[in-house]
Amino acid sequence: MRTKILMGLCCALVTFTASVSGMGDEHQEHAKKEAIAGKTISASGTVKSIADNHESVRIFHDPIPALKWPAMNMPFDVVDHELTHPLEAGDRINFEFIQKEGKNIIVRMKKQ
Repeated sequence: MRTKILMGLCCALVTFTASVSGMGDEHQEHAKKEAIAGKTISASGTVKSIADNHESVRIFHDPIPALKWPAMNMPFDVVDHELTHPLEAGDRINFEFIQKEGKNIIVRMKKQ
């Protein structure tokens, strides 16, 4: 009898924990989206190369005062590889990116 009660309590605890963590994930995802929207960094530059899989692009960007970065040539990941399809090396672009987990990820990009 005691074992059945303990098993029931354990099952209830596991179910409760799973439902609470599921709720937390939804709220955390919403919070992440809000944080990303608030930390978007605007920049402009020239496309130097586009990865074969279109998941990243190398850009020689103009100075970025918001980050105190000088002009430099560097790679950026893209949130959606479709952003790179209309581009070619040499195109001047305006773009917005976020910094996440040590990466610079472009979320918007448009030819000038």
